[in-house]
Amino acid sequence: MFPVRPVAPVRPHILPPATAVDTRLVHRTDRKDVLPTGITKLDEGHYTVFTQWPADHRRFTDQDGNFLPSLVIESIRQAVILVAHDGLGVPLGHQFLVSTAHHRIDPALLLAPGAPDRLELDVSVHDLKHRRGIPSALEARVVIRADGEIIGTGGGECSVMTPEVYRRLRRGRTETAWPAALAAPLPAPLPPHSVGRTHACDVALSAGDLPGEWLLRADVSNPLMFDHPNDHMPAMVLLDAAQQAAHLTFGPRPFRPFSCVVSCSRYVEFDAPCTVRTDLTEETDGGWTLSVTGHQGGEQVFEILFRGSAGTR
Repeated sequence: MFPVRPVAPVRPHILPPATAVDTRLVHRTDRKDVLPTGITKLDEGHYTVFTQWPADHRRFTDQDGNFLPSLVIESIRQAVILVAHDGLGVPLGHQFLVSTAHHRIDPALLLAPGAPDRLELDVSVHDLKHRRGIPSALEARVVIRADGEIIGTGGGECSVMTPEVYRRLRRGRTETAWPAALAAPLPAPLPPHSVGRTHACDVALSAGDLPGEWLLRADVSNPLMFDHPNDHMPAMVLLDAAQQAAHLTFGPRPFRPFSCVVSCSRYVEFDAPCTVRTDLTEETDGGWTLSVTGHQGGEQVFEILFRGSAGTR
């Protein structure tokens, strides 16, 4: 686990813990999807983000009301984006390219009904780079606390681009990809119960050609997964698909990883098939590692690694 840095005298809140955070500061549209409730600057490069986990959110809970690993990653994602905008001065409208995101937490803490709901995420910023006075890349390390106790860690790396740079990088897709995705036919989803979901529109996989292989699908008209237009598959949709592939791989056994690492090497486009595969390695001590990979255009475009130990499945 990352160590907790000594806390300097708390400066005035940037946003007090009880104040609603502007949806734009975490790149969400619907207020019910906003997890942070406030942010405090402790010292240069060190912030605390106050976070509220939802009691009932279809995307982040399973059929028994337990929290999914994706909720931890989404909490970290929103906390880091909030720090970047409200703490580091990244203007609204800039694009974030996430290369890695990760967390480690006792899976028992995600089980209903005893899971925590109010958390504090201590975010420390490292390897901060600037371009023309604006942050252009950073690494974030996160310590997750509940009731003052450390319950997990996480973090990630990302680069930040101006809208103009992003449009050049995407070569016209910013204008064409979303309308085309809305108009494109969508492959039939797998049965929702088979991937741990209750609604067909939340299913991110369709049948593949080989055992242990599926096709990535995402209903872009589903505001739970796409609450604003996009020109590629968001990393959180890839994580949804990975969790569903894990559910298929584990079958009746519970899927309770203690860590998750998301690595994205390329944008996953809407207009080409993306194959999702799993590789489960079981160790003699009862531990396991599940690799979920995505392949598009003959190349691996993402990998999501889950790890668990004996007694967590």
